Amino acid sequence: MTWYLGITTTRLIAPYPGAEKERGEFAVERQLRYLGLQAHTPRKIEFKRVGKKRQPDPVTTAYLPGYIFAEIPAAKFAAAIQCNGLRPTMMAIPPQEVRRHVLSFIDRVAAENMEAERIVASRDRAAMCQYKTGQSLEILAGPFQERAVRFLRMVKASHDMHPMIEVEAELFGQGVRMKVDPLDVKGAACSRR
Repeated sequence: MTWYLGITTTRLIAPYPGAEKERGEFAVERQLRYLGLQAHTPRKIEFKRVGKKRQPDPVTTAYLPGYIFAEIPAAKFAAAIQCNGLRPTMMAIPPQEVRRHVLSFIDRVAAENMEAERIVASRDRAAMCQYKTGQSLEILAGPFQERAVRFLRMVKASHDMHPMIEVEAELFGQGVRMKVDPLDVKGAACSRR
């Protein structure tokens, strides 16, 4: 059997008539698996705050938007390229590249996803935080607006209605710790939609 790299649509499509629409990569993967083929659309689970939510939620996206890996025997190739959302031109991947790069990439992504799913199952909000310890953040509102601070950790006191972010700022030549509302900060890697 030969491994192929296929190009898919990224828009929402139904994998089969009457099914709920999903991203093109995932719909094509579902169709190929229905044909009994080994197909992989590496997924990335990230924790993002969307809108005005104070806590991040898991968001699943394609690691390689618009691409899918599939192991397709010659006898099923014609049926495979008929999948809705898949371009009929597929690139064959040499076996040594599959062994050295493709399979190890698929395994690495699966391990990352297992860790993310463990975090989701344990409801570990601190691990879901999109900031890393020591990361620079900018305060967006309040008396310290536009001040650069360093992220320390997520904290939730019994009297707080929601988790707060503990940061460290330099004031008058000293490091000072303070709590900030998660909606009032942004970081270099922060995605505010």
